[in-house]
Amino acid sequence: MPPQRLIYINADDEQLDQLDEPPAVARSSEDNLGTVQLEEVATPVTDKVATPATAKLTKRIGLGPPHGKERRVRMVLMALLIAVAVGVAFWFTILRPPAAPVTEVMRGDAVAEVEGTGTVTADALANIASKIAGRVEQIYVNEGDFVQKGQILAALDEVDLHRQVAMARHKLAAAETLAQELQLEANRRQALLSKGQLSTTVEETQRFTRQYVVAQHEVEAAKAGLELAEYNLSLAQIPSLLNGVVTKRSANLGDAVVPGQQMFVVADTSVIYVSVNLDQNFTGKLRKGEPATVILRGRESQPLTGHVLRISPQANASTEETVAEVAFTVPPDEFQLGQWANVYIQVGEAKEALLVPRTVVMSMEEGMSVFVVGADDVVRRETVTVLAESPRRVLIAVAGNLRVHERVVLMPMGLRGGETVRPRPMPMTLPARSEP
Repeated sequence: MPPQRLIYINADDEQLDQLDEPPAVARSSEDNLGTVQLEEVATPVTDKVATPATAKLTKRIGLGPPHGKERRVRMVLMALLIAVAVGVAFWFTILRPPAAPVTEVMRGDAVAEVEGTGTVTADALANIASKIAGRVEQIYVNEGDFVQKGQILAALDEVDLHRQVAMARHKLAAAETLAQELQLEANRRQALLSKGQLSTTVEETQRFTRQYVVAQHEVEAAKAGLELAEYNLSLAQIPSLLNGVVTKRSANLGDAVVPGQQMFVVADTSVIYVSVNLDQNFTGKLRKGEPATVILRGRESQPLTGHVLRISPQANASTEETVAEVAFTVPPDEFQLGQWANVYIQVGEAKEALLVPRTVVMSMEEGMSVFVVGADDVVRRETVTVLAESPRRVLIAVAGNLRVHERVVLMPMGLRGGETVRPRPMPMTLPARSEP
């Protein structure tokens, strides 16, 4: 609604006092009081039209400033509101006891475990390589295949090898023929010499005898050459050295290989383990045969049971770690050489002990402490001793001046003994006993 301006014509104070209501609508009266008109204007009200009469009328209709008494009442009310707001803020920020999440002390069993990480390996790994030079002609297995000891994995080109065998056989046959001829000639001359015939001499007879002996040696050498050629031919077949799974295949069809060059890796999955790096502080607690839990990366929901197979007699001085081998069982088709795993080795156990969440215990100068909330919501500090804890479990076993169902403060940083708190219960549950 556009601003309005009242225009009074020929009106005095007494006559204005006789007006019972403000002119809410445009009206006019044609008497000796003059004319009162309500005119809508587009310009704001200015002091040029204000007169004592109009000021009195403005005050009468409630458009003027408040009286001094009303102003004082408003100021008092505003001061009261500010004081109340400041008091409430002071209560909530300073005077009000701090909120403290609490849980109850429980009783149950707890295991002490040490954690380490390592990679999966097999107790027996065979690097399958060729013993001769050649070109790969056939490949019969691939990565992930299960093989038996002696099973042929690949074959090399045998053309040259067969040729070498044939040559060795011909050489042997020629040597045998020559040896037979020399033997016959030596025997004939020996017979003539024994009859006293002059067609031969002792020197000639001895010479043929010596040639026959040499020919016999050549026959033996030819036989060895044939055996070597046949052996090299057999080496063209590349067999597996043990039962297991092919974890790596390095050879491809057509590859030229040399003696000793790796072609396959076969792992014996009958004994697999994780080589675990552990803090040396726990070395004295490790024992061969101790139960353990293996959690493979990517299979956190499928923990596997295992045991300590071996403990290395040599520690790593630079990392301050020792190595333990934890054996476990996994289906052969799920075995992955070099896979990372988290291992938890059990080094102790506490039966029917007091159990509290790990975040309850604080390390202080006097030792490990917890803050207990009494019935009056006042906290007290109690010193405790940790009996058993595991990095993968929330609850730990402690001993101290605690009772079952007493309330203890979770994350009590900043609290002091004798302080009042507002407890906020956060229930905890005991883990299942079947958890590995």
